[in-house]
Amino acid sequence: MTNTLETDLDASVSEVIGGWDRPGDPREHWRTAARLGWTTILDDLRADSPERDLVDAACGAVTALGRGGFALPLRQTLVARVAAGPLSTVDAIGVHAAAQGIWAPIADVLVSVDASEQAGRDFADRPYCLAPPTEIPLRLAALSEVLRFQEMLGAAQGAVAEARRYVAERVQFGKPLTAIPAVRTMLGELKVDVRQLETITREARLRLFGDPVPLAFALATAREVAAAVVPRIAQTAHQLHGAMGVTYEAALHWRTRLLWADCDEGARWGDDGLDAVPVDEAALWSLTAPGTC
Repeated sequence: MTNTLETDLDASVSEVIGGWDRPGDPREHWRTAARLGWTTILDDLRADSPERDLVDAACGAVTALGRGGFALPLRQTLVARVAAGPLSTVDAIGVHAAAQGIWAPIADVLVSVDASEQAGRDFADRPYCLAPPTEIPLRLAALSEVLRFQEMLGAAQGAVAEARRYVAERVQFGKPLTAIPAVRTMLGELKVDVRQLETITREARLRLFGDPVPLAFALATAREVAAAVVPRIAQTAHQLHGAMGVTYEAALHWRTRLLWADCDEGARWGDDGLDAVPVDEAALWSLTAPGTC
């Protein structure tokens, strides 16, 4: 599911980050993101008058950053700006409890987050702070999760691209590794796993502004699928790429570290809405029907 805004933002962000040094200066990268307007994409989004195009644009930007393996706090700040309105400055880093407090210790603005709780760094080396459970509106929490799924999808796409490039270029006994049937099988399995992640992300997005019951069901399904396929994508990509994928200079581990960190971030705080999901077979079956725009 793509539209012009999503495609345009994805392409624009990809072009910009293609020239960034790695790891570079995250704060300088952030200033660039703010100057180009990435942080304000959702400023006009309101629960009472949803703009699906704005969400699509934000998803395009977040996916591109994930594909490049850059762990900037864009999705966290987008959620904070939706919750609190425009922040102190355009380049402010904002954190909201719905986004699990990633980057909280160095954020400029904290929205309903206690920054004194258990500061540390996650697997992608992002500073974080665990916020106490709070009551978070389902729609806001769902937006946060959708953006997390998009970041994972981008990182998965980037990891698979790096693995595919490596096995196509690496030659053994006069042939590229892709000539080995087992390697081609693993590449096919990766393609299926990424397609599953793409599908569950699309279904959650389609339900974002609709009935809360199908939305809660889609999010729960997405969490389960992501928990299964994301570690497998990261592990298989490294298996194909070999030891080159874990050296500091290699491009693969920037994506897989982000994948594992986002997967570990897991379930959001607050009510997930599952209590309202029916448990009888007929009703559950109806919730599995594909969403509509």
